[in-house]
Amino acid sequence: MRHVHFIGIGGYSMSGLAILLHELGVEVSGSDMGRSSRTERLQRLGITVYYGHEASQVGDADVVVYTTDVPESNPERAKALSEGRMLWHRSELLSYILDRYQSILVGGTAGKTTTSTMIGRILSEAGTDPTVLVGGEVAYFSGNVRLGHGPIAVAEADESDGSFLRYRPWIAVATNVEPEHLEHYQGSFERLCQAFYQFVSQVSLDGLAIIGLDSAELAQMRAQLSRQGVPWISYGLHPEAGVRARNIQADASGTQFQVWHAESHVADVRLPIPGLHNVQNALAAMAACQHAGVDWPEAAVILGRFENAARRFQRVYDDGRILVVDDYAHHPTKVMAALAAARQVTRGRVVALFQPQRYVRTQNLWQEFIHAFSDADEVYLTEIFSPPGEEAILGVTGERLADEMRHAQAGPVHFVADMRRLPEMILSGLGSGDTVITMGAGNVYQVAYALRDALNAAKSG
Repeated sequence: MRHVHFIGIGGYSMSGLAILLHELGVEVSGSDMGRSSRTERLQRLGITVYYGHEASQVGDADVVVYTTDVPESNPERAKALSEGRMLWHRSELLSYILDRYQSILVGGTAGKTTTSTMIGRILSEAGTDPTVLVGGEVAYFSGNVRLGHGPIAVAEADESDGSFLRYRPWIAVATNVEPEHLEHYQGSFERLCQAFYQFVSQVSLDGLAIIGLDSAELAQMRAQLSRQGVPWISYGLHPEAGVRARNIQADASGTQFQVWHAESHVADVRLPIPGLHNVQNALAAMAACQHAGVDWPEAAVILGRFENAARRFQRVYDDGRILVVDDYAHHPTKVMAALAAARQVTRGRVVALFQPQRYVRTQNLWQEFIHAFSDADEVYLTEIFSPPGEEAILGVTGERLADEMRHAQAGPVHFVADMRRLPEMILSGLGSGDTVITMGAGNVYQVAYALRDALNAAKSG
């Protein structure tokens, strides 16, 4: 592997892999449709980044890497195929890299990035010097990748296209499983659940499958894992979980809880981020790190200093009167978790701004979205954000979703087609102690920063 070219190099996973190979001495280039903080970081490192896709940009690369979203008609992919270059899916490259390590892989509909970041932080501070690849910008890692020199690698396992089945992990974490990305599973939730079972059952004999017992579908896998001789442990808030939290106390500064392993009280954690979902993530991370040689109390102390990845309940503005938070939540379960965390920290109202992402997801989870905002006092909804190539679905619109949400939501629900109007609309109704949370996987985060700038300007003026 002399020169690797990435099609879509600006994605979180792709940019992380590109940096990793660059630091290992491989020549790296890539292309993307637009600039981002990640492509600019790649360029600062000396990696060639092209904007737009042209066949000539493949150059003399002996390996070309693509993602599921890159069609066969892409000129760079087509050139690699026609010339017999080695053409790898992103997951094939990640699998190739992970084969050099004892790998800890985190899969699940929700919680992958936070749990992976927690594991990477614990192992780093505990001195194991891991290699870490996560799907978000992490201040502690100065980005989304950390090249270590120890034997362990930590990464996310993406179930969205079934590619997580390519990995043979030492430790596999499954946080939860819900009906999502079913277009890649012939529309069958049962097929998705079977894929998760296969993922966790592929751990090595000296490894461990760690399953979230609060997910009913994962809980049903326990007997089958035992019959197949797969080493496993469960975690969660469920009283039967092998690693569980007790005496949970939540306030605006975070969440405190006891960690129990079997019948033993093994640690006390003061987690500086809110939300019961993050208690679950912390339990999974501690279970993984304990199997990797970090004892429970040490992991607990390290988690007391934890900072989450960007766009994971990220505090954009906080002057003690108004709090503005941005979150990547784009699935109903994630929305509910983010709003519950906002309710935990607020002294006043919770004002939610949500940008739905993808027509297929919005259609498949329509009813779940309608009932996901019970912890919000007021909701603003935008039009659906869709990536290039996805076709609109008749009747699946943000405006219609807002109309139906009004019947389920106690507080007011507003549909706003032009996001540029949102900062002024939201600010006009805010009071002391209120929390504003922007949610979605698209460009809705821009509203959070526009609110920050407006609040700073008002304060200075």
